[in-house]
Amino acid sequence: MSLLVQVSELQFVTPEGKKILEDVTLRVNHSELVFLVGPPSSGKSVILRLLCHELRPQRGQILVDDRNVTRLHASKLPAFRRRLGIVPQELVLPQRTVVETLAFKLRSLGFPPEDATSMIDEVLETVKLRAVAETLVPELDPAQQKLFTLALAVCHNPVLLLVDEPFAGLEYKDAERVLEGLKAVHERKRVAMLVATRERGWAVRSGARIVYLWAGRTYEEAPAEEAAL
Repeated sequence: MSLLVQVSELQFVTPEGKKILEDVTLRVNHSELVFLVGPPSSGKSVILRLLCHELRPQRGQILVDDRNVTRLHASKLPAFRRRLGIVPQELVLPQRTVVETLAFKLRSLGFPPEDATSMIDEVLETVKLRAVAETLVPELDPAQQKLFTLALAVCHNPVLLLVDEPFAGLEYKDAERVLEGLKAVHERKRVAMLVATRERGWAVRSGARIVYLWAGRTYEEAPAEEAAL
């Protein structure tokens, strides 16, 4: 498989001088599901924000979808981000129904109504939210809210989906539903996915490739310190 994301020698320091990332190397192939696992405040969310050009590193190279993200001109940013789907850690729940919110997004991106309808039907079936399509988003249960945000991020068929802490705050059964939703989206859409989580158990259970983030560096196998936690 060909590379979609290639990150090398990445370093990030906060404006206050705190070093978050020291030497990060990361690759994600087209249509691959990868979990980025690390403890709280290890820099997982920072990596996702660097990939979508919300933050800029002090050093390193970031290539996404054949674009050098660190050198991306502001005029090219909207088109680049349209190629991405982003599921943030902090959910923003609109006061609309599930189907209304999806339709609004696709309409704002310029999809014809007939195309938008079929795209909405497909994504709701994939994440098993068809039965709550007419429900207001804030009235969904916690797992459904996570799955809705996943559907919203992927409904326009991006090439890369960035998912931040999808299991945070969920009971076991709800986290299980969200994992099944992530796997279903990946299998049906064949979209590349980078899922950042502190929950190593769910990452292992996914069967996907895991990259570990520890003390500002990435590892293909769990560092001894992380494995002991």
